[in-house]
Amino acid sequence: MRKNPLNALWAARKPAFGTWATVVHHPRFMKLLAVAGLDFVIIEMEHSDFTIAEVGTLCLVAREAGIVPIVRPAGLAPHDYTRPLDAGAMGLLLPNIDSAEQLESILQATKFYPRGKRILNLRGPHTDYERLTRPLEQIAELNQETVTVAMIESQGGLDNLDAICRVPGLSAVMVGPDDLSQDLGVPGDLQHPSMVAAIEHVIATCDSNGVPWGFSAQDPASAAKWIQRGICWMPYANDAAALFNTFSNAAKQLKESAGR
Repeated sequence: MRKNPLNALWAARKPAFGTWATVVHHPRFMKLLAVAGLDFVIIEMEHSDFTIAEVGTLCLVAREAGIVPIVRPAGLAPHDYTRPLDAGAMGLLLPNIDSAEQLESILQATKFYPRGKRILNLRGPHTDYERLTRPLEQIAELNQETVTVAMIESQGGLDNLDAICRVPGLSAVMVGPDDLSQDLGVPGDLQHPSMVAAIEHVIATCDSNGVPWGFSAQDPASAAKWIQRGICWMPYANDAAALFNTFSNAAKQLKESAGR
């Protein structure tokens, strides 16, 4: 079974870089991202029309290509978490975690015995189709290699972050800036003092608990700024933004060259 390289990066306090798959669900996209040198890809189910079959194919190709597939689930039921994992996801990005109790209930559903009660499937994409011949040892390995990233997107999450960080099995924390700004009453104003204070609170709390933290970056300059601060989890842009930015800039320059 595959090791999850994100764990090694975080253990060394080094940042992991990735992006989002939000509109492109062709399997070759996973290979392209891997060859580009990214560490992980977040496969979006919460805000996309991706089916579980498409997600399973993306996860399978990502694993084979050498990039870590992380899924943001579509819902809150236990099978919304476990189906992507059984389909080969090597981790979950959990939206809107407000409390340690909420996170604990999800980990109970997504970790195998003895940490949780995830339904045991002895062979599948999640085991690279290797049968678990040493179940206790290999189940412990699966638990360790399946990462869990909690999104902080509300005042409640900020208030309870210290307790959230102490839940065994949490791998990293991510700020969800859009929803968080809305919950703080400043929707979309990511430079508002309330948002700045919230991000500093997340950094300080995670650092004090030894939990990797991060959020998305949209340009190299802002990415470099946060790398200097010690960010360990950075999804860079997404497929839709990369396509739009590339072709809108190209179209503008081409038309200017043609006098249009």
